[in-house]
Amino acid sequence: MHITKVVGGLRYDTAKAEEICRLSKGRPGDWSTEETALYRTSKGAFFLAGEGGARSRWGKRVSDGLTGGEGLIPVTVEEARDFAEENADAETVEAFFEVEEA
Repeated sequence: MHITKVVGGLRYDTAKAEEICRLSKGRPGDWSTEETALYRTSKGAFFLAGEGGARSRWGKRVSDGLTGGEGLIPVTVEEARDFAEENADAETVEAFFEVEEA
């Protein structure tokens, strides 16, 4: 999946960014199925991009309800770290984010 979007004067492009980790849930055809990846641009900005069913984060409103869709959302470092902590192994999280010993 290739998505390019300009948000706030900044271009985000899945083909040019580094994929950090991925969330895959549900089965094709499910309303809540979702395929979402966390990316980092060459300048260090994070974003989520993906596609999914009508009840996923990528669902779109249409005149008679909801439908599946795709999209791209810039996220903060904290939001990116949270996504990575939930969907990547510890090695990956430590490679992209500052982590302290407990």
